[in-house]
This record gives sequence, structure tokens and C-alpha cells, in this order.
Amino acid sequence: MSLFVKAAEVWQPDLSGQFLVLASSHYGDLAQFASASQAMAFAFAEGMPGRTWAERRPLIWTDLSGEDFKRSQLAQDAGLACALSIPVFAGDFLLGVVVLFCGAGSDLSGAVEVWHNPSGSSNELKLADGYYGQLERFGWISRRLTMLRGRGLPGQAWDQNRPVMINDLPHSNSFLRARNAEESGITSGLAIPFSYAAKDVRIVTFLSTLSTPIAKRFEVWVPDRDDRYLLLRTGFCSESSDLEQRYLDTAFARGQGALGETWLSGRPLVEECDHANHERCVFIPFIVEGKLHSIITLVF
Repeated sequence: MSLFVKAAEVWQPDLSGQFLVLASSHYGDLAQFASASQAMAFAFAEGMPGRTWAERRPLIWTDLSGEDFKRSQLAQDAGLACALSIPVFAGDFLLGVVVLFCGAGSDLSGAVEVWHNPSGSSNELKLADGYYGQLERFGWISRRLTMLRGRGLPGQAWDQNRPVMINDLPHSNSFLRARNAEESGITSGLAIPFSYAAKDVRIVTFLSTLSTPIAKRFEVWVPDRDDRYLLLRTGFCSESSDLEQRYLDTAFARGQGALGETWLSGRPLVEECDHANHERCVFIPFIVEGKLHSIITLVF
């Protein structure tokens, strides 16, 4: 199965606190890109990880050929067309930057987007930028939309201040682009809100097709009422529909497995999650006022 996202990285501050270094990663068969990346470090405001750190918000770069992206030729050689960065902060302190790379090709369909509230609006969202693979018409429509707080997938995530997932988007009354999603083959969506600066709201959305899904699975894990275990709240699997049944009796304590490690440290992580099937997972903690609200997992 060909996936929309081809590589994933987590960059974390080094011991000096002055540079971001590669802490964990998934590159698939992109050996040359992996080798060059492992030797790199980014200062504050340098490159995509450093810019994400400085600007305190998710970034999406749909042109990797510019001088700001320090691995432009490597990305071109690897067939990478877009990069999405997601910072994880606890107050003033950066815990890590997740960078996801999307592929290029005539067979790739899906979308990654960043929505924002223009001029600090308290009730409107516009598209900051997005990458749609071959879904040019869907992208054209999205760039002309204004979403109200509480409406559509990004608006719901903003209003509820938590990750929101919608499966079966073409038949969802709450997804404003449902008809366009059906025409484009988009089936599921995940939106994650971020607000690390005053009056600056950013919503990251992943829109997945069955032909080239963003990832094999999306999962959202939340602490139970007693704050002792992580339980699956919602998810989507591109290969089967029994995800909730699969995790029916599964719970993770702090420090238990990669999920528990992410809960314990608060840092994002890329880790192997199924040795038998060669699956690697990206764990992104969603922190609200210094407390873990949930962990978003993307499985590759």
C-alpha cells in the first residue's frame, strides 16, 4: 500500500538547549535522505524545525526547493513534495518538533492542511496552506472557504479544543466539503488544534483516501477518569474496521510501551510499534495547560 506520508521525524533540543537534533525518525526506503538528516542540527529560527520553534506554530511548506529548506536537493531526489511541521510546547518550553513529509506522484491523493484565524478572529478560519497531491479541485475549493468556529472539521477542533476525527466524511453532515470529499475519494479526517501564541489559532487537518491513505491508522488515546491509564478514544484503520475491537482490553500506564513513554515525558516520538508487521508509529502528545489531554498516533 502506498501512503501519502513518506517520512516522519522528531527534532528535540540538545543538552545545550540551543540546537534541535534528530531524536527519532521513520524514513522507509529513503536511505540517502535519512543518512544526511541524522547528521544535521538546527538553531533557533533555522530551517523548518528551527522556524517552527521560533514561530510557535505548525508550518506547511509546499515548495521544498527554497534556501530556507536545508535539504532541498535531497528532498527532490527522494520524491518529497511537501513538509508539515508540528511543535509540541509545554508553556514556554519546546518539547519537540514533528516533521511529516508527503510524497509526489500522479497516484497520490489526500490532503494535509493548516487553517488559521486571520487577524486574530474569534470566529473565522481560513486556509493558511495545504497540500493535496493530485486533488487540485479539492484544494481550489478549500482555499476559497471560510469556516466558522464550531463548523466543519477544523471549526469543531477549534471550538472543542481537542483532536476531532470524522470517519465516512462523504456522508457527514458536519463536514462542509462532504460532496467534494466524495468526488475526490476522501473518506476520513482528523483535525488537531494548536494555539501557542495569543490570538493565534492553527488547526492541522489530515484528510485521507483509501487509495493512498495518510497513514495505515489514526488513533487518539486519552487518559481515563482516574488518570492512570491511556485508553483508545477513537481511530481509523485503512485496512480493516475492527480497530475498537482490537484495543477493547488494551490500556497503557505511564512509562508502559511507546505510548506510556510519550505520556511520561510529554515528548513526541517515532518508534516501532509492531515488529512483526514492520510498523512504525508517530506519537504526538496534545498538551493543554501543562497537562496531557491526548496522544495522537499515526501508524506507517
